[in-house]
Amino acid sequence: MAVLEIVDDCLAPERHIFLTYTGPNPWGVAEKITNLIEPFFHVSASGTGNDIINWDVVGDQISFYSHWWVKKKFSAHSTMKVDLRIIGKQHKTTGEGYFRLRITADLVTQFSTFGFLLKPLWYLYSYFFYNRIRRRFIERCREMLHRFRDELKEHYDLKYTEIPAGAVVG
Repeated sequence: MAVLEIVDDCLAPERHIFLTYTGPNPWGVAEKITNLIEPFFHVSASGTGNDIINWDVVGDQISFYSHWWVKKKFSAHSTMKVDLRIIGKQHKTTGEGYFRLRITADLVTQFSTFGFLLKPLWYLYSYFFYNRIRRRFIERCREMLHRFRDELKEHYDLKYTEIPAGAVVG
């Protein structure tokens, strides 16, 4: 079986959404954001995960980093994959600190069949049917991310930041 995979950036021409928080208990705010992921994207526990949590408690500042992902099926062939990363610091005694949240998303379309049939079948299928649907999925993905950004900004007083073109983003 041959597999054709197309990956579309949902936020093009920008690649990321950046939000920053400054205030008391930044890790507590980050945990509350985690609790919003499942209900907002309408996914089950198997559609989301937190695969990295790093802490550095040396010194006056507690540094933290965390990575979450979300996978939401739009159709039998297309899946939205969202990547959320938080990096921040919190003062040990005062509890004040900050974090930066980076949100990225892709729409992954996979189509598989026998190798010699893959190309002609995909061209016919996409030309007559799937290109319009895939375009709507990309728009739906972008709208969901912008609504998520707006909800976070409203509830947790996060600030939207823009990173200059050409800047290295981790």
